[in-house]
Amino acid sequence: MSFEQNNNILITRLTALWALSESGLGGLMHALKIPFTGFFLGGFAVVIIILMAHHSTGRFKTIIQATLLVVLVKATVSPHSPPMAYIAVSFQGLAGALILQLPLKRIAAILFGMIALFESAIQKFLVMTLIFGKSMWEALDLFFKGILKDLSFIPDFSFSFWLITIYTFVYTVWGMLLGFWASGLPLSMMHKKESILLQYSTLENETPGITPGRKKGRSKKLLGVFFILLFVSGIFILKGDDHKAWFVVLRTIAVLLALFFIVNPLIKWLIKRWAGKNKNGRQQQLASIIDLLPELRNYLLPAMQLARQNAKGLLVYKAFVVNLIILALYQAPANEN
Repeated sequence: MSFEQNNNILITRLTALWALSESGLGGLMHALKIPFTGFFLGGFAVVIIILMAHHSTGRFKTIIQATLLVVLVKATVSPHSPPMAYIAVSFQGLAGALILQLPLKRIAAILFGMIALFESAIQKFLVMTLIFGKSMWEALDLFFKGILKDLSFIPDFSFSFWLITIYTFVYTVWGMLLGFWASGLPLSMMHKKESILLQYSTLENETPGITPGRKKGRSKKLLGVFFILLFVSGIFILKGDDHKAWFVVLRTIAVLLALFFIVNPLIKWLIKRWAGKNKNGRQQQLASIIDLLPELRNYLLPAMQLARQNAKGLLVYKAFVVNLIILALYQAPANEN
């Protein structure tokens, strides 16, 4: 097998691993009891894109093609994904394709990680503002000002402003650290590859299949929206501003209806229209990636088992990522052995 063919296989498997993350890894991580799934998934995309850049000669074209395929898989496998999820994936891919062209690989990786995670943090607040409006932040500030007054403190700052600032700062620093770490990951993986594959082959227990709880995840999100809406409207009702409370409720319902019944179908129509061009080629690529998903999903539990054998504390999650990527890229499935 030529060097170029080998790299093409690695890119395909990295694309499938990214697609797995975007279309169901969150539910699987809950099954594996891995905390901070949202924090992890954004960082995981950064790591995968940096590895794609390492294994490709035409980085821009490779990453853009992979991004479009991941979006297409997401629309196919997770049709109920909100529109902002497609925007997040597209931004990560475009940012990676542009920034990872820079000649200084480590600096480019750090810059990409920083920008990608900064956008991830900001997008969360933009979505919350879009859904609930400015009223949500007003209610949050009123709530904490009331608490501070009860404690005899004179509130002279905006709680929501500092919440957004600190949250965004943490995400940005996390992105920089991930970029630095991921830039040295290919060399680290080459040193650990044989050991991890050997340990995997000696695992005694069969790996049971794990299926993500999509309906449960959607229910939790809807429940979260309901409680935030209840909190925001409740603050204004207690303040005696019933008109404001009703405005918040009606506005939120209207925005949610628009997102899921107008924006979401429009985005999916655009994705399908793109997929319709060069139909046979893209359908073949899409099918090959979707076919890889069950195999890659089966590496999740062994990757965590090996991580818990070889690491302790928070280092378990770092080892889990390395193990998962090594198994996804280099472990041949049983029917190929």
